[in-house]
Amino acid sequence: MYLPAGYDDSDDDDFDDFGYICSSYPGTKPKPPKLEQTPTEDYDALLYNAILDDDLAETKRIIEQDEYFRCGGTLRQGWPALFYACFEAKQDIVEYLVQELQIDVNRQYSLQTALMIACSSTQPTEQVFQVVRLLLDNGAIIGVLDQYGCSPLMFACKEGHLAVVKEIVAESSLLSADNEGNTALFYAVNNNRLDVVKVLLRAGAQTHTVNRQGYTPKQCAMNRNYAEIAELLPAEETPYELPAKYLSYSTFHNFIHGDRVQDPPGYHPDLGMMLLGMGSESKLPVFAQANMDLFHFLILTDDRLRDLGVKYPIERKRILLGLYDFHLHKWSKNSLWTMPKQSTLDFYDILEALENMLKHLTVMHCSLLYTKALTVNAGSNVMPRVGQDSDLNQNLAELHSKVREFKVHINGIHELSSPKPVLHVTAPNVSSSIHRKMCTLASCVILGGMVVYLKSKWFTSCSFAGWKF
Repeated sequence: MYLPAGYDDSDDDDFDDFGYICSSYPGTKPKPPKLEQTPTEDYDALLYNAILDDDLAETKRIIEQDEYFRCGGTLRQGWPALFYACFEAKQDIVEYLVQELQIDVNRQYSLQTALMIACSSTQPTEQVFQVVRLLLDNGAIIGVLDQYGCSPLMFACKEGHLAVVKEIVAESSLLSADNEGNTALFYAVNNNRLDVVKVLLRAGAQTHTVNRQGYTPKQCAMNRNYAEIAELLPAEETPYELPAKYLSYSTFHNFIHGDRVQDPPGYHPDLGMMLLGMGSESKLPVFAQANMDLFHFLILTDDRLRDLGVKYPIERKRILLGLYDFHLHKWSKNSLWTMPKQSTLDFYDILEALENMLKHLTVMHCSLLYTKALTVNAGSNVMPRVGQDSDLNQNLAELHSKVREFKVHINGIHELSSPKPVLHVTAPNVSSSIHRKMCTLASCVILGGMVVYLKSKWFTSCSFAGWKF
């Protein structure tokens, strides 16, 4: 390069960003020397390696220097420190993060929890179980699903952590399925976990569930040539078709009488709704095959469920707890049918009121029988309370008097009955107070008729001591 006169070609010249010489021009200031910077520590990488190496001291040192990690922040690698410690089954580090730093074990990242990560660990089951037990002791929730519908139980079944499965199977839903329709039993079968399959079957896992590919657990085992697992699963059965009366009310007569006119209503469609609320809707065919109605369903016992074919204790317990919660609710008159405010009350409205009151009486009858059986089975553990007994006797005496009054009304109505059926009952154009009184009187008449009807049909079979209508 050619330089202007008076300049040499020494290497001491500095060039600016555009290639011009800047150090030798008159009036320019020399550049200050560059200061050496100390490299900052990569806390993410250091913390990640410390967890992998199970170095608790290094983990504490790094977390104490960074508040972001102390609050459960995620590492650059994608997970928070608690997730990496759970996946690697580092019990001491998990204990430090959960108990000393008090990081929430149920905090979700991408809809995943620490318990899910621990159950999906590939470490030995003994180490994984200790971490899972530690999370459960600190309030970890078992019944949580990730974005793919997978539960902690499914992850534990997939990895074959038998001790973990035994620990959480009682609090997990065996009917829960992922986005592909696979339950926990499918995960155990597809990964050839023979011992886990045995535990799930004893806990009541459904063997005839079909996933979205159209396979049952037995078919999956046969497709993968897992002969031992396939032998554990029952053979394919012909699907049972529920009778129509368990699916819906076909006619209005189903609310008034049963299969025969002299039989009480069975309310069979209500069984499916109640079992759905108990998480046992798959057991409806068991009760349908026994031709069970709502009355006998509400007074079921453990022995009766066993006789019906519900052999697993966890399934019977689920149903019995549902019945207990049902009878525990107090009855409210607000649930009774109310007469519509209209000028004409046709015969259909009267039948609707009758069937509504009859159903309530059926439920109350079952609650009395259920309470009596529960009290008798309790034996000496039930302490008598004098105040409550006196109140109950007073209520029973009032009930007796009301029944006698209703009986008088019914007899009077029978004496004045028209020889032809009345299709419409027209309300007079009077004040609202008189209208309410007439509606109240009509309700009393209807309820009295139902009590007399039930006296002759059902209450005679109840054989309560001291109950004489």
